[in-house]
Amino acid sequence: MTAQRPRRACAHRRDWAVGLAALGLLLVLLWSLAGSTAIAGPVQATDFTGHTVRLDQPAQRIVALTPHLVENLFTAGLGDRVVGAVRDSNYPAAATRIPRIGGYNSLSLEAIVAKKPDLVVAWAEGGSPDIIRRLRALGIAVYVDDPHRLSGIARTIRDLGTLGGTADRADRAASTFEHRIATLRQRYARRRPVSLFWEVWSDPLRTLSNAGMTGAVIRLCGGDNVFARAATLAPQVSIESVIARDPQAIVASGVAETRPRWTIYWQQWPAISAVAHDHFVTVPADLISRPTVRLAKGAADLCRGLDRVRAAGSKQ
Repeated sequence: MTAQRPRRACAHRRDWAVGLAALGLLLVLLWSLAGSTAIAGPVQATDFTGHTVRLDQPAQRIVALTPHLVENLFTAGLGDRVVGAVRDSNYPAAATRIPRIGGYNSLSLEAIVAKKPDLVVAWAEGGSPDIIRRLRALGIAVYVDDPHRLSGIARTIRDLGTLGGTADRADRAASTFEHRIATLRQRYARRRPVSLFWEVWSDPLRTLSNAGMTGAVIRLCGGDNVFARAATLAPQVSIESVIARDPQAIVASGVAETRPRWTIYWQQWPAISAVAHDHFVTVPADLISRPTVRLAKGAADLCRGLDRVRAAGSKQ
């Protein structure tokens, strides 16, 4: 009998160790699931228009009325809950497979309602105020974003995470974006200003003022927009007015993608400093025009482009 007691004790210790290991694995699994699933219960967030959106539980069926909000929903960890999106929602790749509910300026109320959303996300400048009113009249919750500052992008992502119950993931993504922007601001904002003309289109010639998000990015990079104080966001201007302002750089996004040889247009006016020194900068349109976390990449591209102009200027 005495010879068997040590063996029994060892067996008990092994069983105890196995039990503890199993409990540890269970706790890790539960913690992991808690971090990846939505939190149940009422949620609310106040949108950019001051409207408070309240849901009895985190949104499960979401319709997005602009491409940038589709991106932001994926960033907030809610991509698999987007049941309807507008045409041109092309990022990430999974967004291209979401059923369409119309175009950016041709939304279908019937198609939106047919998706039975418990949350619709819209843009204040997206040409959909009537759709927003009608959806709310039907009892459908609508969150409206309208970021004019870089901080507004992080706010939207956090709000979406709150309404979808993925606040932790959304906050991590927003914080990463904020850190990237802060790094760019620290590196470039106080460098020698570079005057620039931002070309939206050449026929007719259109530019951007500093009123929108692009203006915030220009300032971030230490740029000096020669039409910063224009009365409208995207004014039509004359070539004479550009010549008079003599920008050191000419920047283009969308036109550079649709017209690969866009710089040829400017060779007619070699008196402009940017043309004389071949100081042309391109930034992919989706990276600079959409208020999403990818804007940090577009901003970095612009900052590097303007820095090349600075470096070249110091050698002249």
